[in-house]
Amino acid sequence: MAQQGTVVITGYVGSAPTSFGRQGGTAACSFRLACTRRFFHAGEGAWRDHPTVWITVKAFRTLAANVESSVHKGDPVIVTGTLASEEWTKDGTVRSSLVLEAASVGHDLTRGTSVFTRSSSGRRDDGAPENGGSGASADAGRRIGSADIGTGEDGLDEFDAGVM
Repeated sequence: MAQQGTVVITGYVGSAPTSFGRQGGTAACSFRLACTRRFFHAGEGAWRDHPTVWITVKAFRTLAANVESSVHKGDPVIVTGTLASEEWTKDGTVRSSLVLEAASVGHDLTRGTSVFTRSSSGRRDDGAPENGGSGASADAGRRIGSADIGTGEDGLDEFDAGVM
């Protein structure tokens, strides 16, 4: 039995999603995700931040295309997927980094609202119809809700003062 651990990470998009790979090949994109844990320091009576952890998130196929058109630098997101390690050699030294291979990416709705537009194909990545139907959904393209959240020059919104 193969073991595959799924992780869930929340944070802020630190770089615009960028496509990579060969022309005409499988769609793929990546972006950097900033995760900063906060804690309340009782002695000082104030919130403090742990160091920011930066993770590269990679998405493939339909998810990659949807991430590129929906996710922007500064957006609060929730990412689920599998942790992987990438290794390469630079200047004779073997280097490695952790990569989160995304299974799903979505806006963190505790920090704002979002608008959802169903894909026109009505099919999941595996080719199965959504909602067990014929592939076309009666509420395709239905607006769920929207708001324009103002962001500061750092790309983060006014909700950043809360616990992350």
